[in-house]
Amino acid sequence: KQWYQRRVAITAGGFTYDTSDLAAIKYRMVTNEADWGIYVVDSGQGLHFKLLFSAAKKIGLIKPEQKLSHVGFGVVLGEDRKKFKTRSGDTVKLKDLLDEGLQRADKKIREKEEIKKEKGGAGLLSEEEIISCRDAVTYGCIKFADLTCTRTNDYVFSFDKMLDDKGKTAVYLLYALTRIRSIARNAGKSREELLKHAQENPLNLEHEAELRLAKMLLRFAEVIEEITGTLQPHTLCNYLYEISTAFTYFYDNCYCIQKDRETGEIIKIHMDRLLLCEATARVMEKCFNLLGIKTVSRM
Repeated sequence: KQWYQRRVAITAGGFTYDTSDLAAIKYRMVTNEADWGIYVVDSGQGLHFKLLFSAAKKIGLIKPEQKLSHVGFGVVLGEDRKKFKTRSGDTVKLKDLLDEGLQRADKKIREKEEIKKEKGGAGLLSEEEIISCRDAVTYGCIKFADLTCTRTNDYVFSFDKMLDDKGKTAVYLLYALTRIRSIARNAGKSREELLKHAQENPLNLEHEAELRLAKMLLRFAEVIEEITGTLQPHTLCNYLYEISTAFTYFYDNCYCIQKDRETGEIIKIHMDRLLLCEATARVMEKCFNLLGIKTVSRM
């Protein structure tokens, strides 16, 4: 009560951050009847929100069944491990950061397209696909790099690491997803055909790699429940990488499509394994969606 009187009830019609924040809490929790208010603000404001939430409860803005949470996060550092700034010492603007990311991603994608041309031109992307891929990679990489670290820790910002197509990066994971999607396309099977097969036939998984991947996919609900409690999105990033790793092991050990070595014609299609590919792609797409990262069909 003393804190409330000292920080909020001031004269001359003025108001402070505390007044504004309490008014916002009243609007969200009383007027809109929100169940849960989550404030994503840097960790340096931890004490402010602790006092603010306490005051809101004491003056009756929060019901017992409602709750407020402060999701604090660390500082972004440059590669010199100092606070991320421009060479002149100014704060880096998000627009400038995204523009640089687009330029770097565009250059890297076009370089890879040139390599494809030198090897015969198979699988070349159209200009529209290049732009779509560039945007997805740029925004996805920056988001993933930000979310993949424990949010309360500081992290080093590096475009070179973000755009790396190996390791736990958005580029690697987006590429893994496009590769999974290409398996069904190469087999000539649509999602509708796979769904029909799943409805009419029991799923038969025998190989250790198949079972390992299936068990990984079954953890999806458990991971989402954990994140809802901890508000730590890096758990979902880790899970996404674990799925990709499990799929790589499965793909290396289990043929989904068998072809004649001489003619290249398809001899046999393992429908159960294609279904596992479809399930993997769907779970990965849901993870990307929850992380706010757009996927592409080809890279």
